Amino acid sequence: MSTTTRTGGPPKDVAYDDVNELIATATRLMQKDAAPDTLTPDDVRKIGEELDIPARYVDQALEALARRREEQAREAQAQERLARLRRVRLRRSAWVGAAVMGLLAVSGLVVRNGLTTTLADVAQKRAQVRSVMERRESLRARQDTLTPGLARDAELAGADNRVAIEQRRYDERAADYNASAASFPNGWVVRLTGLPPVLPLSSEVSTW
Repeated sequence: MSTTTRTGGPPKDVAYDDVNELIATATRLMQKDAAPDTLTPDDVRKIGEELDIPARYVDQALEALARRREEQAREAQAQERLARLRRVRLRRSAWVGAAVMGLLAVSGLVVRNGLTTTLADVAQKRAQVRSVMERRESLRARQDTLTPGLARDAELAGADNRVAIEQRRYDERAADYNASAASFPNGWVVRLTGLPPVLPLSSEVSTW
């Protein structure tokens, strides 16, 4: 049969020098267990009577204590309500922030799509200008072979007129893009997406 050695528990022998300390410790523990956690008003009045304190002063002190406890309870409730209100506001702020971010993202996509569409239209207008300019240059290159007269002059004037019309159409769409790209919040979308901030007008284009 196996035996186990207990590491806790009282010692087998107690020295005489330790007796006073042991008795004092035991007395404190007994007093702690015997002392109630709370006292009734009558207990407090009896203590006051032992200390020669009139009962009316003890009652006033008890009333003051009750009022102070009520104030502390109200303050604690107010702090709790304030904390709950702050938590609600934080949650609402988070929801609003998420909604705003979502709205900005959607708006950014809409703005980007609109700018991209306008940019593609401008590119088409520029290609059209280049096409009519090439036809005009071709006409000028062979004007020496044409019979001088009103017909040749009208054909050359018509070519110049078509170039002017297409350049005006290009300028209109380029101006539309520039105005849109410079407005708020489109300007932020332009910077974030890498779209051109401004397009040159026909008077600023050296090579079509």
